Amino acid sequence: MKNFTSPGLLLDMAAFHALFDAVAAVGCTPLGGLNRVAASHEDGQSRDLVCAWLAQRHFKISVDRVGNIYALLTLADPTAPWVLTGSHLDSQPRGGRFDGAYGVIGACIVADAMRTCAQQQFSHNLGVVIWTNEEGARFSPSMLGSGVFAGRYTSDFALSRQDVHGVTLAQALGQIGYLGDSEAPAVPAAYVELHIEQGGLLEISNAGIGVVEGNWGAVKYAVTLRGTAAHTGPTPMEQRRDALLAAAKLVVACRAISDATFGKLLTSVGRMDIEPNSSNVIAGSVTVYADLRTTDNALLIESSLEFERAASTIAADAKIEVDLQQVVNRPAGIFDTGLCTLVEQVATAKGYRPMRLSTIAGHDAIALCPLCPTAMIFVPSKDGISHNEAEFTSSTDLEAGLDVLGGTLHELLRKPLTP
Repeated sequence: MKNFTSPGLLLDMAAFHALFDAVAAVGCTPLGGLNRVAASHEDGQSRDLVCAWLAQRHFKISVDRVGNIYALLTLADPTAPWVLTGSHLDSQPRGGRFDGAYGVIGACIVADAMRTCAQQQFSHNLGVVIWTNEEGARFSPSMLGSGVFAGRYTSDFALSRQDVHGVTLAQALGQIGYLGDSEAPAVPAAYVELHIEQGGLLEISNAGIGVVEGNWGAVKYAVTLRGTAAHTGPTPMEQRRDALLAAAKLVVACRAISDATFGKLLTSVGRMDIEPNSSNVIAGSVTVYADLRTTDNALLIESSLEFERAASTIAADAKIEVDLQQVVNRPAGIFDTGLCTLVEQVATAKGYRPMRLSTIAGHDAIALCPLCPTAMIFVPSKDGISHNEAEFTSSTDLEAGLDVLGGTLHELLRKPLTP
């Protein structure tokens, strides 16, 4: 195990692995993944564990109204701007243990190294942030906590989101003790997020560090098709108002929209809620959750309209009702060019092979892009697998990412940035 250094900075990799393994054990599935959806009991336990670790090291911890956790460290004048780093602890229902948590634990270790750094000539203060409900697996839309911080959503909107059982985010956060009342910190001078790639480009290219230049655009829909529940036996075929049949056609139509672009547009349907969901009853209502992504904002708009037309046509042909809600509309964007260059320079200076790429997946960093200079650092994902219990990144790659995060933040904290 190697301890990497920047001038005056020593990262404790043993502490990183110990804390990472402890957090990964909370909500661990039999196959080594995670079931730690937002504001669940397991999410609360993981938050408690990380907060206790930070409190022992004298970070000032606060929780805002939507459960975002801020662990602040005064390294310069208390009135100096903040640099934030972090990610999220919530997971998919059967997700991997690296997604999100790696960025949180990595931020903790780097920040602690800054705290004990012998060279205390910083112009900025540092904060570790743990965002609420990045995944959107329990409460929709995703990236709620960072979205509130960035002003995209109101706190009241976020807290009123419900899971499939009708439990609101406010209720769930209250149950685990993270319905806070503190004000969020001021707009940071910069935000840097460390994350696994969740794709295979770095591995294929034999690159050790991903320098994220921007994000793909994404539009997400919740389409509810309402037919008539009826007995699957005696109901004549011509009288059926089958919402599931219409939903199946919409799934196929969604894929066809992508096929027509030869892969330039990515589409998927990963979830359907079926009522009454009985083998003996024709589906009376189905909600289809569709996802469209591309780097081309014009294509995203055009394809979204095409999807909406397809949903309306399919519902009309089936003689059923349709309620179409666009729950996410996130245009393609770019990250701060200066920070991208800095990450690239730090990685190169430390002997890693950086590669510039865009993120297809959504991240909290995307929400902060319009707010402040933002950067993301990627490390390779084995076989590009993510949102899966088989998700894996080697210890060597994990430590390399921390090394680059440490070097990047060390430079940022000493530079005169404008908040």
